[in-house]
Amino acid sequence: MDFRYTPNELMPTVLELYERLKPKLGEEEARSLLEYIDTSVEHRAASKADVERVETALKADLERTATGLKADLERTATALKADLERMATALKAELREEIYGVESKLREEIRGVESELREEIHGVESKLREEIRGVESELREEIHGVESKLREEISAVESKFHEELHRVESSLRTEIHSVKADLLKWSFTFWVGNVAVLAGIMFALLRGLPR
Repeated sequence: MDFRYTPNELMPTVLELYERLKPKLGEEEARSLLEYIDTSVEHRAASKADVERVETALKADLERTATGLKADLERTATALKADLERMATALKAELREEIYGVESKLREEIRGVESELREEIHGVESKLREEIRGVESELREEIHGVESKLREEISAVESKFHEELHRVESSLRTEIHSVKADLLKWSFTFWVGNVAVLAGIMFALLRGLPR
């Protein structure tokens, strides 16, 4: 780009405008605008007032451009916000469906595990009942055996007791008969002695009586 300005004080102003306009309008737009200014200056020998008017116009264009960009940004932000809200709503719906699916699967798995545990508990309960019946049967047999042994021992003790009682009774009877015989002997001897004494007394009395 060839800037052909005869006034030396305009060169810094044009370059400054170019540097300012390039990031806002773009390189091509800034170049076209400055070429337009260059052409205008060549044809009518632009003065400092013209440059100020151009600068004012450029500022107005920049303000309009900035306003438009701001509006575009606001619209874009609004659209993005709406899109984000729609995406969030869709994600929420998808997450709810996934959560519902996971919850359903977990409930099914819990029901399966619960059913298996109940079957295992029922099996363990049945085995324990069978074992309890077996132990109960064994205990009853052992109790019956102990009861039979105790009855036999009681019968043997009772038989021995009866035999011992019978033996003691026989011995007592024998001793009683012996005591009775001794008592009869002593009684007979006592009465015979008494009778003899009485007879002697009576005989002595009878002899002592006068005839």
